[in-house]
Parts: sequence; C-alpha cells; structure tokens
Amino acid sequence: MPKYNPELHYHTKHDGSWWELDARGIPLARVCDGCIKEKLKGYRPEVLTDSNYEADEPIEPEDY
Repeated sequence: MPKYNPELHYHTKHDGSWWELDARGIPLARVCDGCIKEKLKGYRPEVLTDSNYEADEPIEPEDY
C-alpha cells in the first residue's frame, strides 16, 4: 500500500469510507481502511474509547 498523503487522500460519499466517531458519538473524521490510523493518531486514546473523557470545552448536543 502506498504511503498515506493527506493532500492526495480525500473521501466522498459512496466511496467505501465512513465517519469515525468518538466514544460520545461525535464525528471526528471521514476515514477508510487505508487512512484510519493516520487520521486518528492525533486523538487521545480515551477520546475513542471512554465516553466520559475530559474535554477542554463544553460539549453540547446538536439540534436537529
């Protein structure tokens, strides 16, 4: 597999990618099998696994 290049690697709807969510269900990034590790490496592990993770700002539910 070629090395990940963020300038050449983007996703669109129906291309096999998906929205990766944090432990609270908040969308973090659109990813695929080839880029998920790279795109999520900047997040603290607890953000991905613990819904009670500490946040620096208030998290409010979105209005739909």
